[in-house]
Amino acid sequence: MHKTDIPVCPVINNRTAPAYKLARYLIKILDQYISLNNYFNVTNSTNLANDLTKLETHENHKMISFDIKDLYVYTPLDENLNIIKSKLLKYNNIQITQKKLSLLKVVLSHNYFMFQQKIYQSAQGISMGSPISSLFAEIFLQHYEDANVKQLLDMKSIAPYVRYVDDILIIYDIKKSTYTPSTHT
Repeated sequence: MHKTDIPVCPVINNRTAPAYKLARYLIKILDQYISLNNYFNVTNSTNLANDLTKLETHENHKMISFDIKDLYVYTPLDENLNIIKSKLLKYNNIQITQKKLSLLKVVLSHNYFMFQQKIYQSAQGISMGSPISSLFAEIFLQHYEDANVKQLLDMKSIAPYVRYVDDILIIYDIKKSTYTPSTHT
């Protein structure tokens, strides 16, 4: 209801969905093999406020905030499945990895929701409300941050970069902001 020209933001209660238990099982498997560093994640607003008060800034620093538009809709499925595959292959052989990926694809394809007594399937992305959706999106975001944000921090172009789910806060130095991010599909 909060987005222009979109009457509904479908959040799905997946507890009765056919793939719910499989999604919960896959979370345990992914947690076992994929460690998320959470370097840039904010745990709460109080900690963020305290950290920001300790930050030394100067006249070249500017603050910007971003909201990732439709995170679950636009998390690239195939690219993220490849990221997950490479992480799983570090601990499993190809056959076991392929089986886990096949199960993950089944869960991700169950993105059904009901509105006004009609059942719909989302045209793209992952379903908001599935137990695995937030982990799936977080794996992609952390991979992207590892590939791009660490380099910006090392170059001292930004300090800090923090994220809470899909909300990002960056303080950057306008004299050092010439970074071009890696290409992303």
